[in-house]
Amino acid sequence: MAVNATSNAIKTAEANLPAPVPATKLAKADASFAHVSSEKNKKYFRWTTASVVSGLTITVFLADFLLLEMNAETRASWLGIESIVQLLGFAISSKMFALDCFISVSLLALIMYKLGYRGPLKGKAKPRPAKTRMHTANQRRRENAGHATGNDTGNDGTSTRAAPAGPGPVSQWNQAIDFAARQGDAKKAGNLLLEFERQGNSQHGHRPDTVSYNLVIRACAKKGDYLAAEGWLQRMESNGLEATVCSYNTVLDACAKADNAESCESWLKTMLNRGVEANVISYATAIYARARRGDEALAEQWLQRMIEAGVAPDAVCYNSMIHACGVSGNAAGAERWIEEMQARGLAATVTTFTAVIDACAKAVDVPRAEKWLEAMIAAGVEPNVVTFSAMIDACAKASSPTRAEHWHNRMLQCNVKPNAHSYSAVINACAKAGDVAMAEHWLTLSEEAGVANDVVLYSSVIDACGKVGDADRAMLVFQRMQENGIRPHIVAYAALARPFAYEGDWMAVEKIANEMEASGIIPNEYFLYAQLLSYATTRPRQSERAEQCFRKSLRCGIKPNDHVVSALARSLGRDRCTELMAELCQGRPVPFPPAARQGKGSGKGKA
Repeated sequence: MAVNATSNAIKTAEANLPAPVPATKLAKADASFAHVSSEKNKKYFRWTTASVVSGLTITVFLADFLLLEMNAETRASWLGIESIVQLLGFAISSKMFALDCFISVSLLALIMYKLGYRGPLKGKAKPRPAKTRMHTANQRRRENAGHATGNDTGNDGTSTRAAPAGPGPVSQWNQAIDFAARQGDAKKAGNLLLEFERQGNSQHGHRPDTVSYNLVIRACAKKGDYLAAEGWLQRMESNGLEATVCSYNTVLDACAKADNAESCESWLKTMLNRGVEANVISYATAIYARARRGDEALAEQWLQRMIEAGVAPDAVCYNSMIHACGVSGNAAGAERWIEEMQARGLAATVTTFTAVIDACAKAVDVPRAEKWLEAMIAAGVEPNVVTFSAMIDACAKASSPTRAEHWHNRMLQCNVKPNAHSYSAVINACAKAGDVAMAEHWLTLSEEAGVANDVVLYSSVIDACGKVGDADRAMLVFQRMQENGIRPHIVAYAALARPFAYEGDWMAVEKIANEMEASGIIPNEYFLYAQLLSYATTRPRQSERAEQCFRKSLRCGIKPNDHVVSALARSLGRDRCTELMAELCQGRPVPFPPAARQGKGSGKGKA
């Protein structure tokens, strides 16, 4: 389509051009044009311009002299002979006035020369003869004809390829594909490329290039569709185009973001086997694909292979290694990688230190986390709210509300504005310590700070109430959340149901379930566990209700886990629970209660 449009536009332009002019007339026109040019190159002195400017200058000078500091009587006769005599006498008697006159006359002469003697008569150029216009038109026609055929005749009579008059079809198609890709429409970008392939098969030199395919591959990668990205890369190679390092890196990134480390490694190996030189982005992507899973050993293998290939790892590679340690809770490993990074002369950024502190938090190593946060501040790297939140998380996991509060105050001292997550971390620390009053106090502080717009804050306080069995207080916090215009989610409902379930108040739990269903919130396994637990802990046990609740949950698509099946067994008895597992869950085994597994006799585990 683009090729035909371009060809038609060229043909239309050719048709609108004037007819060629005979060679004899062109020769005469050339001679006439040369004569006109020589006449224009002659220089003239413009006496009129020089005279007018000079006269005006002298008049202003005389008027300024004669009218300066004169009374009305003198001004009335300033054009008389007496005035001229007075001027000459003053010039003879005053040397300074004579010098002024000399300088003024010199400047006046220079101005006359510049204004009057201006070279060729550009302002009076004669009209171009008709033959000259025909000559120019004919020359333009020959040039356009050369562009239309793609050839131009050189001095030796051979034909050489000419540059296109405008953007070619390939560029136009690539712009359309790129526009679709930037709009996030990978499907449209792919359809445009397919159409380009179809039309370009009959036009030599008007086929998709590497850029065309790279644009579509990038669009698929942004959508997370690594299979489509792989397919376009294979299609590009099957069409005889050589994939570049950019092509492979885009596919590697798509696989990594899709958490498909195996495909990412496979493409990197293919890239290396085909002789395409991998760069730091290629290796960093493979390291990240393994690091996000916590596969520290496999990520380290790619790091070592990268170094052996002569590619120096950057800070992104080491940050990925530290992240791998954080996923697995290896605080010592994270510390080792940041030290190696610094030994290589790479500056640790706020992202690096935060990743190390997060690894320490997951390892519940508060002293090590505090050490690295202090080192970060000493190094002049300003911690942000994420850094402090990771530190407070470490204190929360260690059930240390005192240290959590200390670091929250330290964050304020560093002029870092806390957010909902940082307050939630302090509340979690109070909840783990069973200090409901302090948890509610920090909830109040978050409301005063204007960041209590997150349901997680209230859910954390409700969870703290549940851990100490304070159902009434949990309900008050839940109502407080609703009054502040915050819509509860399933986690908040599950946290609210738990303290009532411990008390065996199944009616309150069912009321919460009905309210949740009216709000359009689907229950999950956590809420199901609390509801089944309420039927098990009440007296008498509500076995029939428990079975109906379990069947309904399966119809809603909830997959039972060990906790759910254990609560069901406590509600129905082990025998009936086993029958239901055979009927509804393909014979799923019923786990034994913790007390029974540990051989501590009967008791609650016997239920």
